[in-house]
Amino acid sequence: MTFLPSNGGLHGYQFTFETYLDSSSRNIEADVSTLMNQMSWDSTYDSVSLSESISKYEEEFGRTYHSYRAGSYHYPNDPTETERLDDQYAIAKEVMEGRNYFAPFSRKNSPRKVLDIGTGTGTWAIDMGDEFPEAEIIGTDLSPVQPDLVPPNVRFFVEDSSEEWIYPPNYFNYIHTRYTLGCWSDMKSQIIQRAFDHLKPGGWLECQELNVLPVCDDGSMTDDYKLLQWAQDMDVASRAADRELIIGDDIKQWLEEVGFVDVQQMVLKLPVGGWAKEPRLKHLGMLWQRNLSGGLSGLSVGLLHRFGGKTVEQVEVSFLSH
Repeated sequence: MTFLPSNGGLHGYQFTFETYLDSSSRNIEADVSTLMNQMSWDSTYDSVSLSESISKYEEEFGRTYHSYRAGSYHYPNDPTETERLDDQYAIAKEVMEGRNYFAPFSRKNSPRKVLDIGTGTGTWAIDMGDEFPEAEIIGTDLSPVQPDLVPPNVRFFVEDSSEEWIYPPNYFNYIHTRYTLGCWSDMKSQIIQRAFDHLKPGGWLECQELNVLPVCDDGSMTDDYKLLQWAQDMDVASRAADRELIIGDDIKQWLEEVGFVDVQQMVLKLPVGGWAKEPRLKHLGMLWQRNLSGGLSGLSVGLLHRFGGKTVEQVEVSFLSH
């Protein structure tokens, strides 16, 4: 969670976005060159229709994958996965004790323009739209899997945030990522630097990311622990794919190097399984284990087959011993 220093730039500059909240079309494929040629950001924004090719997904391993920038994200987008993502959202919210964010916002101090990068099913953006009806909430993703029925201040776009952003500098008050590990070849330059450039002075960037490698407080986890071995295999494959998974420990340093101030890091522990004594943690651990187990095949097959040197059969058989 980071704070952008208040100096210079377009602070106080007014942008007009009246038709941006039009609800006639929710998922938009953004053609950067066309948009930048056809409109200026201090005039009304008109969206572009979602093309048929974007909503016709790639099929492989019995799952579906995004077709926009096909192959850049190695995890599925079918109903099995989107249901798991919604369950994951509920778990994350419970881990955060009912919160969606730690940035210092409230009903009296509402963000005005919010960007949710890698919005997935859009649940976080929708909840933020309900909580802050006066804010404009943008959610972006490679897959148009978000619902059509959303608050009038929430819009979803099909975008690849690893490419140049079409938004003006100093535009957003709050930019948010959650569990985007495996999405970027370079999160520092592709996301954090661009967030710094596109936040208003005084704006916040909040990165809620996972540490994929399991850790153990009492040292009882052995090297042959199956979940650890799986995470290590995924780590090796993700590096070969140039989509590194283990980035959590580096984010604070990247934020500071880019120029953010008041950088705060919070580490929230989430057990895997029902072994914790404390009832709340036991409950969360059981939910997380079920969520992880339900997504293990989809999370693993694409990456380990394409970049981990494993056949689909080898990947599937390995789950039997987990």
